[in-house]
Amino acid sequence: MLNVARAIQVGRRAGRNTSRWEAFLKKASDFHANRILRDDWRPQSTAEGFFIAPLCLAAQLLKNDPYRQAAIKAAEHYADRHLLMREPYWGGTLDARCEDKEGAYAAFQGFLAAYELTGDLRFLVWARHACDVTLTYLVVWDIDLPAGRLRNHGFKTRGWTVVSPQNQHIDAYGVLIAPDVYRLGQILDDDRLQQIGLLMFRSCGQLIDCYGSQGEQLQQTNYAQRGQIDDLFTVRGGYVEDWTVFWLTAHFLNAAARFKELGVPTGK
Repeated sequence: MLNVARAIQVGRRAGRNTSRWEAFLKKASDFHANRILRDDWRPQSTAEGFFIAPLCLAAQLLKNDPYRQAAIKAAEHYADRHLLMREPYWGGTLDARCEDKEGAYAAFQGFLAAYELTGDLRFLVWARHACDVTLTYLVVWDIDLPAGRLRNHGFKTRGWTVVSPQNQHIDAYGVLIAPDVYRLGQILDDDRLQQIGLLMFRSCGQLIDCYGSQGEQLQQTNYAQRGQIDDLFTVRGGYVEDWTVFWLTAHFLNAAARFKELGVPTGK
């Protein structure tokens, strides 16, 4: 939904016919806004925070107030649940059922979008909280790695993120988060957040090959999620080099486009 909404923005500026995209966004937004505005809406985890940003953008693009109401209701719901951290942000990843960075990012992305839509400072405070929690999953030093593929690459772990306590490998998901970290830094005039956002974007692309592809699930620690592992200590330092899932390509393209829109040079 969010990518389609952003495509509509760009398409309109370019003079394209976006009517089919708008029909899709309206159908999806109607469904989820109606569901969220029901009195019995009670999402299991923080994952539905990912509806906030697309509903905010759809409210602007399609001039629809119920979308705005649903986005604000969802943001308020997750603030009530998570700001005191009695219940951590959780449930954003498919690979775990515990607190995780993707759950925290769902709230961060949503709170930031709600602030951009309304200018209400409480959403900015909530966005900073969720951003801080998201960044607790960030690797801030270069982990020494044993001989293997990653060490051969001269791989640096700074700027990568761990999935969750249950799923401990690092992955390139931080590239999706990076523009929002940078944007929050712009709003707060926080140079540290801007530097972190750029570090995440640049670092997560270290392993892109000449075909524009990159593997997933890098093992920076002695960890395995499944399978027959005879010696766990042989796992560290490797990664699933041939698992080149599409989301990596899509998120790098999205992040680069968003940094360009923010007027940020990412290549230096």
